[in-house]
Amino acid sequence: MTEVVLPDTHRVRARNLAPDSDNKIHDDDVAQQFGFSGALVPGVDVFAYATHPFVAAWGADFLSGGGLSIRFRRPVYDGDDISVDAEPASGDDFALTVRGPDGEARAVGSAGRRGAASPDLSRFAVTPPRPDLLPTGPGALPLGPLGSVDEPVDIDRHTAYLDGIDDHLGVYRADGCVHPGALLRIVNELLMRNVALGPWIHTASDCTFLATAQVPGVLHADGLVTDVFGRNGHAYVRYDALVRCDDKPVMFVDHTAIYRLGGPDPA
Repeated sequence: MTEVVLPDTHRVRARNLAPDSDNKIHDDDVAQQFGFSGALVPGVDVFAYATHPFVAAWGADFLSGGGLSIRFRRPVYDGDDISVDAEPASGDDFALTVRGPDGEARAVGSAGRRGAASPDLSRFAVTPPRPDLLPTGPGALPLGPLGSVDEPVDIDRHTAYLDGIDDHLGVYRADGCVHPGALLRIVNELLMRNVALGPWIHTASDCTFLATAQVPGVLHADGLVTDVFGRNGHAYVRYDALVRCDDKPVMFVDHTAIYRLGGPDPA
């Protein structure tokens, strides 16, 4: 029986890589209007930090057949010294916790060397971009397909991203695998390019890694809105996304976000 390599705690100083984003929740002034102490570090980058212990332990095998689920509980701010802890759970799965400098959980989830069952890829098809962005009024976001998104990934841009999240693993630097955080970014783009958004917040992602994506390449994402609901005065959207790299399926995501904030303190 193959010995399980235990993931080590990952410590990193979080950075807000999106201060100029169209999503103004990453701007200090706007975030403070909603009751936060400052701009939020994007959830996709907190997710990127959370993958590190598992990729360090399991390498490309994790990126081609594993899975990671994360739910964001509290904000991570620029300059926070955070840690990602992994604890054995059931079977080969591990519970993960992203902790802030105060020791409180900022995000929780799980990861495993084997992801969930392969999704039904036939559900996803290339969909033309919407002629107009969908409004975000009550009941205005319909279920069904989102306009597909394409993004090139090249060595220079990917290296800059790795530097930004302070990830120096050889599987990315030497082997040329695309970081899963970069893959999840294009999943956000599905929402941003199809819906007229104000400040919004990524709340959870359940990711199944299907194969490694290689730099350089072209990323493509198709999405399907599966649920729209309200909670605590906020409007949520849940959608499935399939990410391909040069036509090869590389990641399936069940993604959730607050797409319309309804109060001063969404935390």
